[in-house]
Amino acid sequence: MTDIDYAAFRRLDLNLLVAFDALIAEASVSRAAVRLCIGQPAMSHALARLRELFGDDILFREGAAMRPTPRALALAEPIRQVLDDVLQVARGAQPFDPAEAEGRVRIALNDPLEALLLPGLVARLRAQAPRLTLSVLPVPASRQLEQLDAGAVSLLVGHHPQVREVHSQLPLYESGFSCVFNPALIEVPPKPDLAALARLPHIHTTYAGEPPGVVDRVFKAHGLTRQVVARSAMPLSIPFVLKRSPLVAILPDMLARMFAAHTDLRFEPLPVAGLSLPISLVSHRRERSDPLIEFVARLLVESVEEWVAASGA
Repeated sequence: MTDIDYAAFRRLDLNLLVAFDALIAEASVSRAAVRLCIGQPAMSHALARLRELFGDDILFREGAAMRPTPRALALAEPIRQVLDDVLQVARGAQPFDPAEAEGRVRIALNDPLEALLLPGLVARLRAQAPRLTLSVLPVPASRQLEQLDAGAVSLLVGHHPQVREVHSQLPLYESGFSCVFNPALIEVPPKPDLAALARLPHIHTTYAGEPPGVVDRVFKAHGLTRQVVARSAMPLSIPFVLKRSPLVAILPDMLARMFAAHTDLRFEPLPVAGLSLPISLVSHRRERSDPLIEFVARLLVESVEEWVAASGA
């Protein structure tokens, strides 16, 4: 890219190019003034400035008519192209066509959300934008905003309470929590309260980061501490641990529903004030006008809506 002579641009009124285009199209000062909705004196003044700018008469009188000069005719097409380009930039890019869109979109989802949302998202992308490539990057929840800020990913879906003014956040879903356990191995009272759960051994998943998380903060608010005796890196191992060990797990309902096929486990909802997990779609405001990111974001929202409807959440 070459340097721009900003001083020269300060001396140039781009409206003069609009006046030039109208004068050449109409070959008349009065008709060009009508076309631009200005007075004839203002149009005559614009013609005088154009003559000074280009060192050419632009229009000359021949009998009763005015004719463009050869230099004006040579300038007409490039100036029209400049005006078209400026108008296109001001209006935005060409209309976005998903079927023709190419490129790669990088998003961050944790494992449970990837299992829940990726099937619907990929199906929609293949149907509507088959030339796009989607990458879900394995970014820990604690580093997802950092990666968004760095431009490594364009969209996040998850629990992100630390968003800042540079982020755009769209709430998607608020998950409650359930207690999951194997009733053949451990006795849990029906509709257990936090005090009862604090007396039981727990398995906790660290996929969203080390505690204190939402669950531990709620226990602490009630003056309680739960006994975490095991921690798993990934939540998908938890039902298999619970099948063999006398432990309980307190999991978001959206995750617990994934384990519904484990019929030997019991799921007890925990309607405790403050015990919920807001899920949102987060993007960076630098990409708020990118039609590609807006398109993928819309498909993510549709995938969430599809999952909520199918799961009865």
